[in-house]
Amino acid sequence: FSLFLVTVFASIWFLRISRKLRKVKVALLPGPRGLPLVGYLPFLGNNLYHGFTKLGEIYGPIYKLWLGSKLCVVISSPSLIKEVVRNQDTIFGNRDLPLTALIPSYGGKDIVYSPYGPHWKKMRKTWGRELFSKATLDACYALRREEVKKSIRQVYNKNIGVVIDIRELGFSTVTNAVMSMMLGGTIPGEINVGTEIPKLIAKHITNFGKLNVSDIFPVLARFDVQGIERRAKEISQSCDKFFNYAIQHHTAAGVGVGGNEQPKGFLQLLLDLMEHGDGDSKITITHIKALLTV
Repeated sequence: FSLFLVTVFASIWFLRISRKLRKVKVALLPGPRGLPLVGYLPFLGNNLYHGFTKLGEIYGPIYKLWLGSKLCVVISSPSLIKEVVRNQDTIFGNRDLPLTALIPSYGGKDIVYSPYGPHWKKMRKTWGRELFSKATLDACYALRREEVKKSIRQVYNKNIGVVIDIRELGFSTVTNAVMSMMLGGTIPGEINVGTEIPKLIAKHITNFGKLNVSDIFPVLARFDVQGIERRAKEISQSCDKFFNYAIQHHTAAGVGVGGNEQPKGFLQLLLDLMEHGDGDSKITITHIKALLTV
């Protein structure tokens, strides 16, 4: 009988608590009302920054809006921005990745899109200590200088009166210098780094900048109605093919190993770390490709 009374009182208490919880409404942030299914998407306009600024003047420095099935929070106050990106960065660092970022980063395994945690800390440690340390950058100085000399010779050897696109020349020089640092010099073969890589970069930037309906309505992701996922996979496959070729070249030639005085590029440093690293510094081929994609 006592067990029966305990059960009855427990049931009554549970029902009362449940009713109170139902009456409590979670205080959501203020924000504009949207339409069913599409949310506030039709009202955003072309200039997002101006649109968000006007909404901030109405709803305050922090407000919410629905973009399709995604609930978004917009902040415009310097103090709130500091709180999010600096004081509480470990909490707000994780976010949903668009497909155009998830695919080229090998599932978010790089330092930019990786969620905060042990893996991100390892990638950051590898990035800062192995790749962008003062010793590594100083060792790659000769590689950067050689690419600048090539560009100067290219301009000098052209006939007087020939028009030179300075923007294209500057972009190609920087790209070649970065690729030379990445690969430890020029890799001979069927892949023209100076021509193919800038094309892949341009394709990726164009594809990344497009609004993907699948990111806003995940239920449509399987259909890839805009073909953005397909193009992202094609770009990623081209990059993967190039990385595989470069890795095979380094592995077969033993670049930067033993008595070779040629400066080690980022790729060779990462390959050495994969071969001889242990514990927290151990990385895989996928990690190497993801880091080089950045």
